[in-house]
Amino acid sequence: MTAPEGTEDLRPPDPRRAFRGPASACLVLEAIAVPLVLPVMNYVEGGITAPKLVLVIVLTLGMIVGCVVILRPWGLAFAVGLQVLMLLGWVLSPSLGVLGLIFCLVWGLMLWMRREVIRRQEAWFAPR
Repeated sequence: MTAPEGTEDLRPPDPRRAFRGPASACLVLEAIAVPLVLPVMNYVEGGITAPKLVLVIVLTLGMIVGCVVILRPWGLAFAVGLQVLMLLGWVLSPSLGVLGLIFCLVWGLMLWMRREVIRRQEAWFAPR
């Protein structure tokens, strides 16, 4: 049985699902940007140590994995955890910490916009 014409889908689009695309794109951008901090570590910070290299590799692989798991219910927490880990990387490498600060601000803005869309959509579709 089909729905009458014009009433196929009266449900509003889910902003939680729509957030997955920008979040995944941001993780791809980070997966590209994080390894680019290695030359900065080498020249500005006096060399690349084993802990710095391991942190960069773990973050890069985590961001690649994050692009896939962002589809899971816990994917957003995983992505935010990566941002916190990158920000805490300031202890080992200030240049990685600066990059972490920049991306934490980007994620903060994206999460704020997501929350605002959800809030406005709930207000719009609330029973009157």
